[in-house]
Amino acid sequence: MVVILLLGTSLSLFLGYAATIEKERFALVFAGGGLRIAGVMGLVLFVVFFIRRSFEAKDVELLLSRPVGRIRFLLSYATALSLLALFVGVMQGVCIYMIGWHLFGQGHLLWIASIIAENIIMVNVALFFAMILTSAASAAMAVYGFYILSRMMGQILGTIDAGSRIYDLKILELIMQGISSVMPRLDLMGQTSWLIYGPDTQTGIGFMFVQGLVFTALIVMASLIDLIRRQF
Repeated sequence: MVVILLLGTSLSLFLGYAATIEKERFALVFAGGGLRIAGVMGLVLFVVFFIRRSFEAKDVELLLSRPVGRIRFLLSYATALSLLALFVGVMQGVCIYMIGWHLFGQGHLLWIASIIAENIIMVNVALFFAMILTSAASAAMAVYGFYILSRMMGQILGTIDAGSRIYDLKILELIMQGISSVMPRLDLMGQTSWLIYGPDTQTGIGFMFVQGLVFTALIVMASLIDLIRRQF
């Protein structure tokens, strides 16, 4: 992951210096979006294949045969993976700092905080799907679908509000609004505009912390319920 992030940073710098004007700002925006996607994809693939390999090699059954409760076992995994997500988020922040260190400000700190919160949410979502699905490929695709839907939730709700007079789609609108109530608003996190114009008044570090804490707790609770009810 560190090598991938450094390669992404180098590519952003290369493309940035190929621009005619505002080279560093172009590199910041390009790196912000690229590093965000690379971090999520790498973390999800690692978590999914690690968990599925642990089940296939009977490592999970071996650990649970010891005097370790299922709740403690899953919370230990969730904590370790969250620390890994924190480390990757910090590395992404270091890469952004390397690109535009003299432009570093509150917008960059907010971006890093939101990326860390997003990484923690996604590794726990990957843990949940890897626990309930027997195929690593299916679990990875489910997590990516969850991520894409979370990133598009703002556009979906905006489209519903703009077309609120279309009564033929009323049922679909209600379904999507219900889904949005249990989905994290990842479209409000990691905005590349913060790297250029600074933080806005709509979101702050408090919002990132609360959203990350709430949805991480919900998804970990769902994973606990599944593991407790499972018969080995």
